[in-house]
Amino acid sequence: MKTIRYFLLPLLLCLASCQPSRRADGTVSRHDALLAEAARDTDAQRFDAAMEDALQALALAGDAPRLKVQALSTIVGIDIMASRDADAWEKALEAEAIAREHGLREELAGLLISKAKLCSYAEISPETGRNDEGLEYAQEALALAEETGAFEQQAEACYVIASLYINKNRWSDPIDPELYRTAGAYLDKGQALADTYDIPRLKRNGILFRSRWFQQGNRNEEAIQYFTQVFATLGETDYLTAASLDDRLVSLYGRVGRYEDALATHEDYVWQMQKYLQQKQDETLQEMETRFEVQEKERALERRGYQVTLLLMALMLAAAVILIAVNYLRRARRRNAELLRINDTKEQLIALLSHDLRNPASAYSAELEQLSVDAAALSADQIRERCQAMARDAQSINEDVAHYVGDILIERGRMISDIGLSKREIEIIRLSAEGLSAAEIAARTFLSVHTVNTHRQRIYAKMDVHNVSELLHKAQQLGII
Repeated sequence: MKTIRYFLLPLLLCLASCQPSRRADGTVSRHDALLAEAARDTDAQRFDAAMEDALQALALAGDAPRLKVQALSTIVGIDIMASRDADAWEKALEAEAIAREHGLREELAGLLISKAKLCSYAEISPETGRNDEGLEYAQEALALAEETGAFEQQAEACYVIASLYINKNRWSDPIDPELYRTAGAYLDKGQALADTYDIPRLKRNGILFRSRWFQQGNRNEEAIQYFTQVFATLGETDYLTAASLDDRLVSLYGRVGRYEDALATHEDYVWQMQKYLQQKQDETLQEMETRFEVQEKERALERRGYQVTLLLMALMLAAAVILIAVNYLRRARRRNAELLRINDTKEQLIALLSHDLRNPASAYSAELEQLSVDAAALSADQIRERCQAMARDAQSINEDVAHYVGDILIERGRMISDIGLSKREIEIIRLSAEGLSAAEIAARTFLSVHTVNTHRQRIYAKMDVHNVSELLHKAQQLGII
């Protein structure tokens, strides 16, 4: 049993090592992957799917402040895109509190930009304006982004600040020139950052904000010239930005009465949008193919890992079976050797006792063996009388030897009596020694198999043994067989 325990311990340790380990960075990777998937779904306006991914990421974040804030920020962005401003504001406040508590400056900057956007969107009448509140959030976000070197956040904060200043002039007639210049300065700063660091999304946003700014200043011809220049600098496949420019130009051409240019630009807008939609479809297909290939590789690796694990388990179990079998065979050989030694000793004793007999083996060896068999059912006086009779008949057997043999048999009889075996139980033990099965013993003794098995269980309990091998060994020691 010690051998088996020593083997099973490393086996269990090995099997434990074969199980997939849960690394700390595994949760982070899954969290980031879900947020990336949410961003792609948001761009494709699949807001329900995006929200599901973001909520899963939030659940994975647990109590990790940074991961939780990132997930909440993504949820805020989805709610803003889906025009759920009240839900976005509530989540933004929750995330802002965590970010401030744990000093997450970059994440805090993004949340303040979102809050500033929500304040900007409230500008639907002079009474609902929250521009000054939004400017506080956006200015703090810009300062944090400059401290952390987050150029994308700097550009976005500049655009939001410009939008809020444009809002402040929205209901003014005439407009405040200082507010107008300030809005333009922040637009220039944001556009410069977007161009320097090549951020396509913010380049497009800059076009939209610039269009509002030109429109507010009634500078339609300048706007047309500006957008035409920007159009010439676009990449060949930047269809979405081109469509945004066309959309603004159509409106501007209409304001200045250039209707043919407006019609031609609208046709180009339709073409650009068709190309953009085709581009997105191609990207989606490519993404799906890539994801499928990655999943197939992951499944193949997982299957291979399970196969290796099963193979290792099979080899180890085979080794365990071999060790158990070897251990059993060793014990069986030792037991057989011990039985052979006992038999040899018994035969030597009979030979020794029969050495001086006139008829050595033919007369008294059989009688001694029969006396050994009958001793279990004889009293001490009966055993002594039989031994003395043998001694008287065998003139060459020393009387002391007869007494010695008698004492041995008496002691065996006492031990058998102490155990409390009945004649029937002794009979079943001797039949078992002949190698008979329970059914064969039942036939021999005219008992049922159930009764024989019941006798065997009682014998095991009385003799403190657990199987036939131990029973026969102990019965041989007691001289029952």
